[in-house]
Amino acid sequence: MIVYSLFRKAEDLDGSDDSVIDRATNAAMFERENVLAQNHMISITRRKPGPIRAFTSRLVFWGIGQTVGFAFQPGYLGGIGTIHFARWVTPPGTRDVIFLSNYDGSWESYLEDFITRAHNGLTAVWSNTVGFPRTVNLVEKGATDGERFKRFARHSMVPTLFWYSAYPDLTTTAIRTNAQIRRGLSGVMTEDEANAWLALFGSAGRPVSKLVNSEIQSLIFGGLGFLRFGTCLIYDNLPNKVVGARSWLKNIKGHVAFNDGRRLGGEAVVTLSIGANGLDRLGLSASALETFPHAFLEGMTSGARSRILGDAGTNDPSHWRWGNKQPDAALLVYGTSEKAVKDLVAVLSDYAETVGMAPAHAIPLRELTDDKTEPFGFVDGISQPAIRGTYKGLRSVDPIHLVEPGEFILGYPDNRGNMPPGPILPAMEDPDNLLPLTVPVDGGADHTVVNVSRDLGFNGSFLVIRELEQDVTGFKEYCNEQAATLSRDQRLPPPYTLSGEFIAAKIIGRWRDGSSLARFPYESRSQERERRATHATIRPIPNAGHGAPPVPRPLEPAPKSDNDFLFGTEDPEAMRCPFGAHIRRANPRDSLDPGSADQIAISNRHRIIRVGRPYDHEKRLGSSDAANEEVKRSSDGTSDKLKPGLLFMCLNGDIERQFEFLQQTWLRSPSFHGLSCEKDPLLGDADAGACSFTIPSREGPVRLASLPQFVTTRGGGYFFLPGKRLIEYLSQVR
Repeated sequence: MIVYSLFRKAEDLDGSDDSVIDRATNAAMFERENVLAQNHMISITRRKPGPIRAFTSRLVFWGIGQTVGFAFQPGYLGGIGTIHFARWVTPPGTRDVIFLSNYDGSWESYLEDFITRAHNGLTAVWSNTVGFPRTVNLVEKGATDGERFKRFARHSMVPTLFWYSAYPDLTTTAIRTNAQIRRGLSGVMTEDEANAWLALFGSAGRPVSKLVNSEIQSLIFGGLGFLRFGTCLIYDNLPNKVVGARSWLKNIKGHVAFNDGRRLGGEAVVTLSIGANGLDRLGLSASALETFPHAFLEGMTSGARSRILGDAGTNDPSHWRWGNKQPDAALLVYGTSEKAVKDLVAVLSDYAETVGMAPAHAIPLRELTDDKTEPFGFVDGISQPAIRGTYKGLRSVDPIHLVEPGEFILGYPDNRGNMPPGPILPAMEDPDNLLPLTVPVDGGADHTVVNVSRDLGFNGSFLVIRELEQDVTGFKEYCNEQAATLSRDQRLPPPYTLSGEFIAAKIIGRWRDGSSLARFPYESRSQERERRATHATIRPIPNAGHGAPPVPRPLEPAPKSDNDFLFGTEDPEAMRCPFGAHIRRANPRDSLDPGSADQIAISNRHRIIRVGRPYDHEKRLGSSDAANEEVKRSSDGTSDKLKPGLLFMCLNGDIERQFEFLQQTWLRSPSFHGLSCEKDPLLGDADAGACSFTIPSREGPVRLASLPQFVTTRGGGYFFLPGKRLIEYLSQVR
């Protein structure tokens, strides 16, 4: 402690040399600089006297030697890759400290690199010498005082009469590139290495965050809403023999859609998703399967997952139409016309029959219309995260919705800048080198890949499918009854207008036209515009001509999608959108900590991309397909009519952190946001009517009657959407 105190006192008394360098010496150095692609620097300084500085100087050199040898990539110092040669020398018996260096570019850029990226090391060495800018604790300040440091460096330099350069016209980057090209001519083994090698000839290598769109299935970029017609095919029994399963996959892979949808060809396309058992039947080794997430391997119907998802009572998997046994695969067939979808389904059915598979469980999907409403009548799909680097992410998107690719697509950095681990395959199981490497090729084309594992998840995602039957009549009746009761009891006085539409909006968090309660608390955007139109003053349009009759002014165009609001900032007391409303639970934004950017970041870690579609229950009821006959005998006894519903589908990078967290912690939690005995009014399974719904108001909370169950789960499963290269690997028939 005494030694440290003396050292610090000496540091405080140290002075720096701020004098200007002699012009003649400066001119002599400039005369010899900037002649070749590199420059050279010789610096001679003198160590401060005393045993403490003798000790700290040796300690620093030892520490730098250890750090450079083990902490930095060969050829780089603190991220500086422009140094050809650098060395410190202390001649025996002297206090001289000599520094020699060859480097790319100008002396100014060289010193700026050191000041920015390696200032602690420079300070640690030169703080022991006379005239260096004042330091603290040996390594602090000093070189960060850039202008004084550069004056010190110029003072210490001596003109170099001659020095040797092996490659006078080449920078370090060019030298490294040429060496990698030479080694890569005989060493490239995989596609990743080949791409990295080709990039050496002038094209930039792909950044790890840059999406390989051509290898990502199109559904990940959006719901493919421009393909209005569709059918979902659920397969429970891929062939037991690998050759049969792979033959099936080889046949259908040409129909699978990749890229962002703007480049799709053909009138109908397929989205391929595979269950854990399906991957097994396709010949993926047990060791590789074990690297997939536990939730995916366990499936949706295990006891643990059912408790998380609330699949009990009428939602119990034993009552499901499909999925009580984890399906092997699910194909989504979307097309521009009903005929195009039907024709492709017929082709796919032939492929399945050829390898001995039973007919698929078909779920006809409702034709998408311009209003994009779900069965309850609300505009759907308004609030979606936008993946950075996609077509949607490159457009004008509010930052609160922008997420990094790794949140949904495996093999890319997530919102925290980390590369989440994904499923892998031992290198020996990929003899043809079809799959990407688990580590980027950053060691050059000479980097060995013999034992590097393969990345099975790259460009893939996890797909959750749940068939949700909706009691549209029951929902409408409940909302109307509650509106009548509140009106009779004179609850929620003006400016509220009590109606079934108002109660439904409070439950959902939006009006039917999609306008949010956060921005439109008393009436929807459509109602507001209609009211304004009804009460608009008729005024003549200027310059309409003498004697022309008055013409109503046109209404203002409707604003863009109402989704860039913050619950906590704009509605902290939930006077507009109740805490328990469906959209506030599904994405709280900053609601749990108003105005907090960290809270928004936390909420975004649990987002999902919803790509679901309503199913066409009328077509399904009338189907003569034997696989769908059971649909006519629903478990609640309504055998004469099938209720409408939604084939809910969402994409996740992590099923547990995203879909299951959302379902368990936000939607089904009875204490979400400080509530008591309230679950999501739509998906919270209602516990046989045990829970209710609260509407906050200035006159006190208004509690609605116990909620019946409006949504019943009729099927579901967890699937993996493979990237293009995994599909190629799994379809190799040997």
